[in-house]
Amino acid sequence: MKLRADLHSHTTYSDGKGSMEDNVRAAIDKGLHTLAITDHGFGHGFFGIKRRNLPRMRAEIEELKKKYPDIQILFGVEANISGSSGKLDLRREEMELFDIVLAGYHFGSISFRPEDWTTHLLNFLYKFFGVFKQTARRKNTRGILLAMQRYPFSILTHPGDKGPVDLRLIAKVAKKRGIALEINERHRHLSAEDLKELADLGLNYIVSSDAHRPEDIARVPQALERIREAGVPVSQIVNIEEEE
Repeated sequence: MKLRADLHSHTTYSDGKGSMEDNVRAAIDKGLHTLAITDHGFGHGFFGIKRRNLPRMRAEIEELKKKYPDIQILFGVEANISGSSGKLDLRREEMELFDIVLAGYHFGSISFRPEDWTTHLLNFLYKFFGVFKQTARRKNTRGILLAMQRYPFSILTHPGDKGPVDLRLIAKVAKKRGIALEINERHRHLSAEDLKELADLGLNYIVSSDAHRPEDIARVPQALERIREAGVPVSQIVNIEEEE
């Protein structure tokens, strides 16, 4: 199996260690035909990109496209699902500014809605003390379902990694909405067990490095191992090809 497109990577505009050009050059060296730059959305309390930087980021992407015409470069964002409210940290009109939009739940997302703070608290309590799992699961699932129904994003990042979810329910709605589920190299979920649980649904998946360093672009050995262990057909993975 060979990764042909890495659709989840970060740069110094959020919490990455390399520039956009560093990531592009690494992608070319790895033989990719497509790279998406997807820094954290505005609502991440620690690493979110700044709205004022959007024109500069887009201009930089356009210059890189001219400089490196042999690779497709996408200007993207990893938007934050803020909690059980199902709101993204992007205005709907802002989504049109990006070539690709990913979305996922993160502990660091900022929301002033009480239901979202409750979601964060429940996930914290479950992670560190193992309590309120079912309540957290219900809240997390609700937020993701609402986000998928409201917003036209392409990829749901690391579902279930930051808190328990009803994965089958999320997967069924994702399939109806044309949203791919991410198999993330840096995070435990989707795990091989998750993939086995979803095997009968015929889903589309994306394998992502979630690279925060240029040298990690296209580096996905653990993700590929999970795919092999779960027996996921290569035909269901959008950005993977069988090696000749």
